Amino acid sequence: GGGAPHAAGMPNQAGPALPSPDQIQKQKEGYIKLLDEQLRQGQATLDQQRKQQTEYLYQQAQQQKQQVEMQIKQQVQQQEMQLLQQYSQQLMQVQQSSSQQKVALEQQAMQLTMEYQQKKSQEEMMVKQHQLQREHVEAQMKFAQEMQKVQAMSAGGIHQGM
Repeated sequence: GGGAPHAAGMPNQAGPALPSPDQIQKQKEGYIKLLDEQLRQGQATLDQQRKQQTEYLYQQAQQQKQQVEMQIKQQVQQQEMQLLQQYSQQLMQVQQSSSQQKVALEQQAMQLTMEYQQKKSQEEMMVKQHQLQREHVEAQMKFAQEMQKVQAMSAGGIHQGM
């Protein structure tokens, strides 16, 4: 008789009853929904982090790009300033050289003009001297001719008178 009560009490000793397959299925679906929700939230969080980190990378890249652009701009402006200084110096040299050559040309032209005028006035003086000499010679010849005429006339007059 002692075995029968023992057998009847066994399910009680096992604790609460095991869940039925329906209950197992419902619990499983509930856990799956929970896991899916956790997965969805985890993905959303990771997506958000990835987006923020990517934006941060692009912002950093943009800042670096702006810094590099500014550096390049400054370099170009410095080089442009150097070019401008070189240009100004070279332009000044060219202008100085040009005005020096003009001054030299001016002096040369004045020198040549003076030489020409001196030569011309010398030639004019020589021409005048020559002319004066010629006039003098002509005057002498005229005088000599006049004298000859006078002599001839007076000689002829003497002849005629005799």
